[in-house]
Amino acid sequence: MLVCYINIFRDTFWPNGILAPQIKARSNSERRETKERAQQKLLDNIPDALQNLVRQQNARYGIINSLQEANANKHLLYVLMEMILKELCPELNVETDQI
Repeated sequence: MLVCYINIFRDTFWPNGILAPQIKARSNSERRETKERAQQKLLDNIPDALQNLVRQQNARYGIINSLQEANANKHLLYVLMEMILKELCPELNVETDQI
């Protein structure tokens, strides 16, 4: 599976062995439109259990606002990176007192 992801990464940045050309910068209206579509897709996929637990309006408000926290997003990224590294390098799971 890892080889598949590496091949996808390689083919994305170096299609046919040549560095992919730079993509033109998006305009502010394109960025805003993308943001709105992403928010709508996120809101469309809120689990029913969460909506029933905290009401639909609170669930929508909480989901959108929780993803706007820079520190929380950094922490999430670090945790995901740690999980990936531990999966790829099982020797990292050794307790630090054993070292």
